[in-house]
Amino acid sequence: MKKTILFFALLTVSITAFSQVKVRPGVRLGLNAANITNISDSDTKIAPNAGLFVNIHLSNFYELQVETNYSNQGASRDNNALHFTTVDPYDPYYRNYLNNDINVHYVSLAIANKFFVIPDVGLHLIVGPSIDINVSDDTFFDVTPVDFALFGGIGYEFPFGLGIEARYKQGLIDTRDNYDGDSFYAGSDGYYIETDGDYYDGDNWLNSVFQLGVYYKFNF
Repeated sequence: MKKTILFFALLTVSITAFSQVKVRPGVRLGLNAANITNISDSDTKIAPNAGLFVNIHLSNFYELQVETNYSNQGASRDNNALHFTTVDPYDPYYRNYLNNDINVHYVSLAIANKFFVIPDVGLHLIVGPSIDINVSDDTFFDVTPVDFALFGGIGYEFPFGLGIEARYKQGLIDTRDNYDGDSFYAGSDGYYIETDGDYYDGDNWLNSVFQLGVYYKFNF
């Protein structure tokens, strides 16, 4: 008898929990304010981002959102000004004149964890990881094919499915392909000194992106 009661109690709890789960697809559209850290004379670049997602509503205070996004990143340079730019991106001292913008086009897979501050109210916090794949670039250096990033932000969702969000995404992989942090340039004759330096040496070229956008969740 006790086992029967326990079974029906667990069944009731499971049905109640499952009834709260809602799966809704959606679209995202926004703008990036992107830059790459530690590049001389670089400036913020304004570019678009867009994506598709599947939102899984698990409770009144938590949603899991799987996203596929396009993001135009890089850095801007003023074509009316003369800039120093590294000829060899691994060497911060060996430089030449160049003023080209840096354009990198990423397609990414992200998992956004949304925490609603007050249950049933649209205000929410966002945090999650992202894998960004470089599908095309226009730069003066070879860009890494894949970047790993972490992002966080805040948003508000209206009851009819429209939402606005502000996110900051920080890349974790140096954008220079084959960079290992184990050599640096020294002297006027252009030779390198091999070291046992750390990968994160304070001079890394990392993606840094502020994103502002809107989204809409469909209710099929």
